[in-house]
Order: sequence, then C-alpha cells, then structure tokens
Amino acid sequence: MHATRITVALLACLTLSACGMAKAARTGGQTFDKYGCMARDFKSQPPCEPAEAAASGP
Repeated sequence: MHATRITVALLACLTLSACGMAKAARTGGQTFDKYGCMARDFKSQPPCEPAEAAASGP
C-alpha cells in the first residue's frame, strides 16, 4: 500500500515537470524566433516574412 502511494506521487511529479518543460521549450522557441528576426534586421538582411513576424510576437 505504501509503495502505491509513492508511485502515484512520483508519477504526479513527473507529469507536472513534463508540462513545465514543454512550456519552457515553447517559450524559448518563440523568443528565439523573435530575436532571429531582429538579428536579420540588424545584419541588413531581408526582413522576416509577415507570417514569421506574427508567429514571433508576444
């Protein structure tokens, strides 16, 4: 019975941490896109496509 509680608690913690990691990865990707578009502008390269700029918004 005690092992079952530990297993359930461990699975709950793993599930919550996986959700947090997914959110961090999504946020990191959006930030990378945003600064990638800014870098293109800084290097005098063609600007991002409107779809790229919209995807990298807030």
